[in-house]
Parts: sequence; C-alpha cells; structure tokens
Amino acid sequence: MDILFSSKNIDVRIMSCDDIPFICKADNDESEKNIAYLTNQLANQEKQECSALLALYNGKIAGHVFLYYKCRWGGLANSDLPCVIDLKVFEKYRKNGIATALMDAAEKIAKKHNDKIYLDVCLNSEYGPAQRLYVKRGYVPDGKGAYYEEKVCETNAICKNDSELTLCLIKEL
Repeated sequence: MDILFSSKNIDVRIMSCDDIPFICKADNDESEKNIAYLTNQLANQEKQECSALLALYNGKIAGHVFLYYKCRWGGLANSDLPCVIDLKVFEKYRKNGIATALMDAAEKIAKKHNDKIYLDVCLNSEYGPAQRLYVKRGYVPDGKGAYYEEKVCETNAICKNDSELTLCLIKEL
C-alpha cells in the first residue's frame, strides 16, 4: 500500500477491506454494526466519494479518519466542501501524534478538491481533546452556533448534550 504520510513511528495509508477485521480488533469493537460501518465507508471510497485513511504506529493499527470530498453531512452539508468524518485514535495510541498525522494526510488530500475543509465536533467533554486539536490546527467555528442533529440550534432551543450536539468548524487550506 502507498504510504501517504510517514514519520519515525507513524505511517498513514489508504484503508482496504482486508484491514477491517484488524481495525475492529484494535478498536475492541468486533460488532456487526462496526463491521457494517467500516464496510460502508470503504464502499464509498470505491465510489470515489471519500478517502479512508488508516494510521499505523510502529506497524500496528492505531486509528483512522474518513475524508469526504463533497460531504452530505454536518453543518456545511452539500456545500461542495471536503469534510473530515470520524477521526479516531485508539485509546492506547493516544498522545503519540497520530491524530495530527491523520489530519495532515486528510488536509493534503482535501487541498486537491478545495481551498477549505470542514468538520463537526461534538460539544461534550468526551471530545475535549479533539476540540483542542482542531482549534490548534486553525479550524474556526462557521459562525452559526451549535447544531443539533445537523440543524442549527435556535436561541433557547432545548437539546441534549450527546453526540448530536456539535459545532461546525472550517479551515482555509
């Protein structure tokens, strides 16, 4: 497989169907739901809608991210902008620069499609490290406020602080 990014301990490459069982094992989630999710992402990659990127740390699967070239989800859905979906670094590999390597590779690919990129980040504390990473990388809010279930939360709207409460962030590449 072609390496898209390489450093001392980290390689980022395109994900393949053969990787799915190993990803699930590394993530401690061998559920049918996770297998179906990854299979769907790779089907979208086959249709050339996205790039599925896999990070290896010292040769072991450590995380992944999906870059959609014209995203259909999130705050800027259907805006013809590339979008980062589901950046994930597995617990035991965190704080090793893997998220940064995945984002570097995703942004490099996105630049071939547009001069901007966006992503949605959950607002609950579980996603605090991701929120900080994106701000440090130059992502800024789109200015519309919080989203709930991909719709702008109007002033005084009642919503739940779950994975559907997000902030849409955008970056000039």
